[in-house]
Amino acid sequence: MRIKFTFLSESIYSPFFYILLIRYILLWCLIMTISKIKANGIEIRIQEFKNEGKETIVFLHYGGATLGIWNGVIPHFKENYNLITQDLRCHGFSDKPLDACHIDDMAKDLAGIMDLLKVKKAHLVGSSMGADVAISFAANYPGRVTSLVLDGGLYDIVGPDSKEQTLSKEAIEKARNDLKERILARPRKYYDSKEGYMVENKEGWEKHFPWSDVVRIATEDEIMETEEGRFTSTQSSEEIWSYIEPLYDVTFADYYKKFNCPILWLPDEKEQDNEIVLRNLENYAKDKKYTKKVTLKGSVHAYTCVLKPEEFSNEISKFYEEIKGL
Repeated sequence: MRIKFTFLSESIYSPFFYILLIRYILLWCLIMTISKIKANGIEIRIQEFKNEGKETIVFLHYGGATLGIWNGVIPHFKENYNLITQDLRCHGFSDKPLDACHIDDMAKDLAGIMDLLKVKKAHLVGSSMGADVAISFAANYPGRVTSLVLDGGLYDIVGPDSKEQTLSKEAIEKARNDLKERILARPRKYYDSKEGYMVENKEGWEKHFPWSDVVRIATEDEIMETEEGRFTSTQSSEEIWSYIEPLYDVTFADYYKKFNCPILWLPDEKEQDNEIVLRNLENYAKDKKYTKKVTLKGSVHAYTCVLKPEEFSNEISKFYEEIKGL
């Protein structure tokens, strides 16, 4: 990444010079925390905020996103915790082996990342697919999880624990094929400039949610430049389907049975009173040492960490205080 130091023409006695200098130093420090490592046989983009001797939190993004979605949450924790974020496999700037995009594969990646970074145990915070990966990691590596914060993992895509109660083999197959057709029909858009990408994506976002600096940074992080010098999203339709399709065979009840760490569930305002969600959480909570369910005002599944980063972070901090000593 090239940085143009436009402030060098300013007088060193100008306050504006020092403001710009601080901004560029902070930007450089942010860039330097992002790297690629090889774990579980693939290259994964990670971002690390080291805080030696402190507990570790790993943040896991929702499907189709990148590690950039956590930019509004990280400032609330980086002074008191060691932090790790990543682009999940089949996402962002990590490798995308389309035949191996199961949440269990992503959990193995995380185990490899933690091994390389010499992290024995961590709190996991997951949004939507990130929550699914956190659940898989807890089931497969229960001794390495301090706690789970889950904005997701509340219900299966199909089957008796699904919100839509898609039960028969015929209905499940139809749901799978219909969704596949819709996803693969989406054309990949290309832009002549990053500005063009940002303008269109901002317009699309503002049809549903308010725009903010947090959303802007998250959106900028998902832009990929092609060899031809054009700009597009890091996700193709085929790549999106590669990590959605395996979820049709996932039954979360089987995963929850395999671990017993403290859990904070964050169902959004539409999920909080759903009969299936409430039943599932009651079942998932059986024999767990500590569970808690909170719905934040204005919460939206997957996007709460971007729309309400302060409230999201404050609720997690409260949870961490409550589970100390368990």
